[in-house]
Amino acid sequence: MTALDLLVKQHLAPVMKAAGFKRSGRTFRLTASNGDQAILGFARHYVDPDAAVFEVGYRIVPAPYWEWIDRYSVNGGARSPIAFGPAVLAGSVIPPLHAAHAPDSAVPFRERWALRVDNSHVCGEALAAVLHDEVIPQIVHLLDRSNLLQECRHPALPVVRLVPLKRVEILLRVDDAPKEEIESLLADVPLASPGDNFVTWTRQRMAARLGTAD
Repeated sequence: MTALDLLVKQHLAPVMKAAGFKRSGRTFRLTASNGDQAILGFARHYVDPDAAVFEVGYRIVPAPYWEWIDRYSVNGGARSPIAFGPAVLAGSVIPPLHAAHAPDSAVPFRERWALRVDNSHVCGEALAAVLHDEVIPQIVHLLDRSNLLQECRHPALPVVRLVPLKRVEILLRVDDAPKEEIESLLADVPLASPGDNFVTWTRQRMAARLGTAD
């Protein structure tokens, strides 16, 4: 077992499990009752022979967004969102100075953790504390679609929106907003390309929800 995997097992797994996350290797997943997901994972950087340098990040993936992204899957939508993959919102777990690989650097290097032989316990405890005190509460907050929409409209957290706001508003409301409101939003949504079928897809999804013909 590598030092990083040991850190995950000893320090992260208990904290994430207590918060309801399911673990697969270095990836942790929290799924809401409506199918929306948060995925937290690790990205290793081989930049220092004396340390395991890594980032920890999470993605918020609402179910309608993933259905849109995965609409052409050969498995009929059987894939699951992955760490550092497509998402509506992304957040990073920033290390405290004593666990950072480059504490004086600007983003993105400031996001990198450094696990060394002489700091494994300190690094693990620091990561577990940041997750417990800051990141997990953020994730739980953002898994509520009304909170996620509010954050996308009026950013207040250290996160990055990855999808145009108009599409986010449609995707987060397509499951419960009146048809007239969705149609009003669709009238103004910019298309990404001439072949972009987002409007057609949204109408089909809304029709399926309402039990009407497309």
